[in-house]
Amino acid sequence: MNRMVILAEKPSQAKAYAEAFTIQEKTKTYIQLKPDDTFPNGATITWGVGHLVELKEPHDYKPEWKRWKLDQLPIVPDRFLEKVSKGKWEQFQAVKKLLQQADVLVNAADVDREVMDSYEYV
Repeated sequence: MNRMVILAEKPSQAKAYAEAFTIQEKTKTYIQLKPDDTFPNGATITWGVGHLVELKEPHDYKPEWKRWKLDQLPIVPDRFLEKVSKGKWEQFQAVKKLLQQADVLVNAADVDREVMDSYEYV
């Protein structure tokens, strides 16, 4: 059985996707779709509430980087580390669990913005 998880950018986007199908269950972290012709085994839609994860702050690497000094620049850690964004722990844990259980993952987030931000306009 394929467990399909659809990742939306935010709750309103997930809700809009779900409206095209029959909802089996709705929780505060995901929407479960009933099996149908499109999703014979059903599907789960979850969301990111914006960025669930962010880069750690410079002072998280070294306390002396809390106050920036010209002679310390550029601040480049040996390895960049991430942390769960403030207030998003519960949704992060739910998304993580669903992704770990998924056989198929559909990225239905708003990729347009991220792709467009990476282009340099002349």
